[in-house]
Amino acid sequence: MKFASMSLVEVAAVVAVHLRTHGMQVVVVGGSAITVHVPNVYTSMDVDFAATSGIDRRRITLALTELGFRPHGRVFVHPDTGYSLDFVADRPYIDQQPVYDFAEISTPNGTVHVLHLEDAIADRIAAFLHWSDSESLDVAERAVTAARDRLTWERIDAALQKLETNLPETAQRMALARERLHRALAGD
Repeated sequence: MKFASMSLVEVAAVVAVHLRTHGMQVVVVGGSAITVHVPNVYTSMDVDFAATSGIDRRRITLALTELGFRPHGRVFVHPDTGYSLDFVADRPYIDQQPVYDFAEISTPNGTVHVLHLEDAIADRIAAFLHWSDSESLDVAERAVTAARDRLTWERIDAALQKLETNLPETAQRMALARERLHRALAGD
């Protein structure tokens, strides 16, 4: 397999298809999901996977070795690509809410499941709410701007409602995030 010229989503698709042949299901999550949906907005150099069939590090290692990936700490690397692979969870979560519905992205190398863009945006907003990660808010805002023709406020708002905002500081950050995302969607 020639990974050298592949994009993140193409690498993710090859890996997902290969893992399926070994009875494992994965979903692209985290910043990688933003990169899949709007690659010009954010470039992740690792592919974050949730292994929805369960994380069995030994089985994953054996399968990825067949593709030329090798374990390097907690990630897997390949000499022909700058994208590393990271298995971060067995179930995707947005904040504390499990996610069961995913987008299916088709590539010349096969299909891969990815968080819906709205959920990936909400995931970035969760990082802003709980860790004051302003870069995540910026990424979410740029993602909305780049994809405004295929997003609706109703779908974004539904994803944001999954986030925990009981603390006064998280409620304030959520108000700011909602305002910025709403303006980005409107083109202001």
